[in-house]
Amino acid sequence: MAESSVKKTSRIEEDRISKLPQNVRETILCFMPIEDAVRTSILSKKWRHCWTMMPHLIFDEEFVNRILRKLGRDGDDRLNAYGLVSRINKIILLHKGPILKFSFTIPYYNPHYNCDAQLLHDFIDQWIPLLSVRGTKEVILDDYLLRHVTAHHFSSLDLTHLRLISVWFPYKPTFGRFTHLKILELVHAHYTDDAYSFKKNIFDCPVLEKLSLILCDGLFHTNFHAPNLNCLHQIYREATTEIPYAGLENLTEYSLMLAQLGTLKELKTSNVVKYLGSLHKIEKFSAARDFLKYLAKGGCPNRLSKSLPYLKTLSIADIHFTHLSEVSCLLCMIRSAPNLCKLYISATDCDGDEDCDDENCDGENDLQNYRIEDSEDCTTTGHLQIVSFNYFRGLRAELELVKFVLAHSPLLKTMFIHRHRDVSIKSGVALKLTEEILQYPRASTIAQVKHLEHSIEIDAFDDELWCGYEI
Repeated sequence: MAESSVKKTSRIEEDRISKLPQNVRETILCFMPIEDAVRTSILSKKWRHCWTMMPHLIFDEEFVNRILRKLGRDGDDRLNAYGLVSRINKIILLHKGPILKFSFTIPYYNPHYNCDAQLLHDFIDQWIPLLSVRGTKEVILDDYLLRHVTAHHFSSLDLTHLRLISVWFPYKPTFGRFTHLKILELVHAHYTDDAYSFKKNIFDCPVLEKLSLILCDGLFHTNFHAPNLNCLHQIYREATTEIPYAGLENLTEYSLMLAQLGTLKELKTSNVVKYLGSLHKIEKFSAARDFLKYLAKGGCPNRLSKSLPYLKTLSIADIHFTHLSEVSCLLCMIRSAPNLCKLYISATDCDGDEDCDDENCDGENDLQNYRIEDSEDCTTTGHLQIVSFNYFRGLRAELELVKFVLAHSPLLKTMFIHRHRDVSIKSGVALKLTEEILQYPRASTIAQVKHLEHSIEIDAFDDELWCGYEI
């Protein structure tokens, strides 16, 4: 028994993590708060210098607030800033290996422990040469406070990924050109004078592949010279002018969320024709909130004159199945994508609600006699395999779409249907809808219809970048 107990104790005390390869331990430290990562230096000789080689230095909001709390509530703003900077300087100077990723969050004003944001920005310019020597490829600057900040010389770094949050423009000439930048993410960007003066600036990014413009009113993809751009994500609060569609020819992935349609002039030509007609190489297309309503402006043809042969994934969120124009726009896109494989649809949460405050909502009964009249060949959705409906109410337009997809998709594997809460709590209504759908003819012999308790959420808009902002 004694011998067995000794063996058991030795197994418990065995330090398996310390036996991992050096690069694995460095990667593990990257997922820890940076202060805790530094503290591992006291564990053993193997860990003493491990943190000095970890490739990511993340000075996030939690780190900054912990330091400021230690410095005292009533400290001078400049002294607090110096105290914070001195700790960051020490970590950077003691670090010995490459710093592939550097992230720094300048905290929002807090009356209990604030610091001088301008002074912090002054030190950023001193860190940039050090980061350049360490081969930094990714920089994230999250600035909640300062407005008229001096532009940083980020272009002197050999960056491939840059994320700027709450930055204030103009940001030239030092922001003007990035020779090696492949990913650029701008969140909540402002212009110091006029939001629509962005049009005066053209930023040269010759190898840029992905561009995210999140809540950057007045800033569009046309502000960037990016001949290799293939992925564009955009979120706007309101469309007060026409959203540019020129220059989208090389995109393979495009998503746009429009929080509010705004007041636009009557259009003589169809928006869906202009936009989708420009996306010659598109493989993944996503629209959310009022962007589908925007696309439906000007009318929708049965299908585009030129098909979208590369489109494999279509994601449409917040569609009003009581709006004939939006349903017609969705059908136009489906019919124009002969090789579509995945279709994700989320209905707006206000369809059919008596207290809906959407003045454009036609009401549930207006489309009760709606039918999809389709005399075209049954290969319309010939490659469709996965279909998902969120917030399904069983409106006539929804049921017609389900019937259409089932009847024209010979390769369909699964159709997921997540019922709206109003339907789920009425077992009789849910059962009636299920029975009706089971009677629909199916082109696929293996197609299954599965009803889900929870909706399927598709992140097509870099949610982690903007989830803290109200739109």
